[in-house]
Amino acid sequence: MRHCGNTVSPCRSLFGFILLSLTIVNASLTQPGITKIPVTRVMGPRRAQALHDDQLGKRHDETIMTDQENGYYAAYIGTSSASIYKLLVDTGSSYTWVGNSPVNPYVPGFAGKPTGQRVKITYDNDALSFTGMTHNDIVSLDNVLTINPQPIGVSDRPGVFDNPEDYDGILGLGPTALTTHIGEDSDPIPPIPTVVDSLYSQGTISHAVLGVYFMPYYNGDGGELSFGNIDDTVLASGVHYVPVTNTLPYWGVDASVRYRSNTILNPTAGIIDTGSSHIKLASDALSIYLSDTGAILNPGGWYSLTQDQYNNLGILSFVIGGQDYDLSPNAQIFPRASPDEERIFLIVGEQRRIQDSGLDFTLGYPFVERYYIILNTSSSQIGIASTRYTYSTTN
Repeated sequence: MRHCGNTVSPCRSLFGFILLSLTIVNASLTQPGITKIPVTRVMGPRRAQALHDDQLGKRHDETIMTDQENGYYAAYIGTSSASIYKLLVDTGSSYTWVGNSPVNPYVPGFAGKPTGQRVKITYDNDALSFTGMTHNDIVSLDNVLTINPQPIGVSDRPGVFDNPEDYDGILGLGPTALTTHIGEDSDPIPPIPTVVDSLYSQGTISHAVLGVYFMPYYNGDGGELSFGNIDDTVLASGVHYVPVTNTLPYWGVDASVRYRSNTILNPTAGIIDTGSSHIKLASDALSIYLSDTGAILNPGGWYSLTQDQYNNLGILSFVIGGQDYDLSPNAQIFPRASPDEERIFLIVGEQRRIQDSGLDFTLGYPFVERYYIILNTSSSQIGIASTRYTYSTTN
């Protein structure tokens, strides 16, 4: 979920998370310096209902679904009050906060103390806004990784996002630099450490590295987050590292985009954002893609194909650091209730930017479901590797 802070930089729309419910179990240590945390995927209520209706042959509501209604990735954290909070896992923002749910407010425990730093963060092109106070507290991830202290925000009001009873806030895993632009009065503030920063600085992990492994929807347990090292047991290829782009302050890469053999987006910068349900392309690149695929815009805001058009869908490739990362036809669509649905919905959407303007594509969770992602703060690099699901056909 890419945030704007109080700057004029554009925000991506909040258009579809999958729930990543972080199971409260003991983390496994199978490699030196790595703590793996299992994750589980759950569809959001309206997306699950849509799939259910499709299975029964019913028509379903086609109005635009928000991120929360589609589903989202989430992790559980605990604090010194023994409270448990379910937070959206987001590599597109860097500030962790709670207080979205009116039924699960922040309770300051023995270690919870306000710092005096007020914060304002806008999401979804300023349509949604968090304001609140930063607190220092003892925070645990999955009841295994403990951080003392960790800055977390406490919302001034519940209901920042829709369906506030479903989750409590955001776990921001983006670069620390993003936090310098979130002061309530718009002036730059000192950086606020992310949970990865804090785990590394207190010596809990030996490298400031986060590995993200997600599975497509109809595959098993959902995946894992790994802290401190990469989990090579889930890799199907070597890791290809590239520097973080210097064009954007996010976890971003420089890439070009091809559909079939044609370049539709020249080399430019974009971001890797687990908080987005789409692969987003700059408007002019998307226009070429839609023209070539024959996709049409539906009333609910989704682009869709007929079965014949899907049968003719080509490979969409992101060329990053000279390496091709392909999205097969199956990787370009949302999960279906059955392989013979009348409408097949694309995960490719609009970045609402013109290419060469600074942010020209977003690699949302559909890309992360196909490739293992390493976010290395220590070396300012991003690693990408294939997994067993890179070319799976389960959607």
